[in-house]
Amino acid sequence: MSELTSPLVSWMAGGHFVRLDDVELFYRTGSHVNRSLPWLVCFHGFPTSSWDWHLLLPYLEKTHRVLVFDFPGYGLSGKPADRDYSLKRQLDASEALMEFLHIERFDLLAHDMGNSVACEMLRRREEGGYPFELQSLTLLNGGIYMDLHQPLFTQRLLRTPVLGAVTARFTSWRLFRLQYPRVYADPDQFDDLHYESQWSLLLNNGGRRTLHKIAGYMKERTRMGEAWTGPLHRLDVPLKVIWGREDPIAVYAIAERLSRHNESADLVTLDGIGHYPQLEAPERVAGAFLV
Repeated sequence: MSELTSPLVSWMAGGHFVRLDDVELFYRTGSHVNRSLPWLVCFHGFPTSSWDWHLLLPYLEKTHRVLVFDFPGYGLSGKPADRDYSLKRQLDASEALMEFLHIERFDLLAHDMGNSVACEMLRRREEGGYPFELQSLTLLNGGIYMDLHQPLFTQRLLRTPVLGAVTARFTSWRLFRLQYPRVYADPDQFDDLHYESQWSLLLNNGGRRTLHKIAGYMKERTRMGEAWTGPLHRLDVPLKVIWGREDPIAVYAIAERLSRHNESADLVTLDGIGHYPQLEAPERVAGAFLV
């Protein structure tokens, strides 16, 4: 079951690979998109990949030229065992890709772990000299405030120094199939092929050996604290927050706190939706994003 499923083979065929920042990166920009449209860059979450955006892309590509890609250690991108998987290094990889594609200004859409990569971007931007022009930021469900974050049991194990490697090594399809569906408000809306696809992306390129390393972002998020939340609270470009209310991990209280700290944020609540709004309700997310 670790082999790529048929939907993923098609997904990969529509993308490209490029070696940047000492790692092979998978990315897609769309093959029939109006090149005069503004760029939209998408940051995916943990432990999944850019495939999380596949249902939303048809809507987004009506108004934007969209870049989706797999961070190092995720999905179809390289997963070298000796790489630094800090979120600061993840942002380095994304910036190398944007430079490669000659993206100078862009809107950003981020989810889950990608929200924290976005916060590191805002920190660098606030310090001055940032080489790209961020035009707007949209955040989907993510653990912005770690005191409110409620990770799954396996995620708690993965982020521990010793147990993390052991947990990654013995992570099984059965355990994944038991744990992962809990992030959705209605797990039955997805068929077995969907879950098999997510599992195969996790295992692709030797993913077991790096799973605990990419999970370390949760501790990094805690360490950075105000250095990341401060620039988000003070953000001077349009900020939209689209949140699935039924999320058991990045609970709705996170979105509420963010909207209190940044009063200019436009909070859109999706009732009946869990941790992955872009998969559970792509049409509703598109409607909220494109308004």
